Amino acid sequence: MSNSHTTAQDLLAVVPLLTRIMAVELREEAGEDTTMPQFRVLSYLAEAPLTVSAIARKRRVSFQSAGELVQSLVTRGWITRIPDPDDRRQSLLHLSDEGRSHYSRAQQKMLARLVIYMDQLDEAEQTTIQSALQSLHRVLVQEVNEHDDHD
Repeated sequence: MSNSHTTAQDLLAVVPLLTRIMAVELREEAGEDTTMPQFRVLSYLAEAPLTVSAIARKRRVSFQSAGELVQSLVTRGWITRIPDPDDRRQSLLHLSDEGRSHYSRAQQKMLARLVIYMDQLDEAEQTTIQSALQSLHRVLVQEVNEHDDHD
């Protein structure tokens, strides 16, 4: 078995654990009915306003599915719809003040939880993980950007 294959298996073993821990933190911050997909939408909108279509593309889901996800966040008061000045048929989605505050609190709770785990590693282990994550991030961002260019 190649080193790449073993590393990929290790990553597949870690990602669900990490996701589970983050989901628990999110629920503790925002309530039992808050989901990671909702948090991801808030993270997209923290960067810039988007349309429902853009969120559907980013999440790789149908327009209908993205619309339902967005509507749940509108209902909570975490995002608002503002007519798109470039296309009156669409709305731009923005984080509300409440949504931005919720996103920030949830993100800080998740980071605080991860710091607890990172503190259990020695400096060399932390440096190795940081380097590996930076490299993996570079490759994944390149892949996502190339894939988005073909959509």
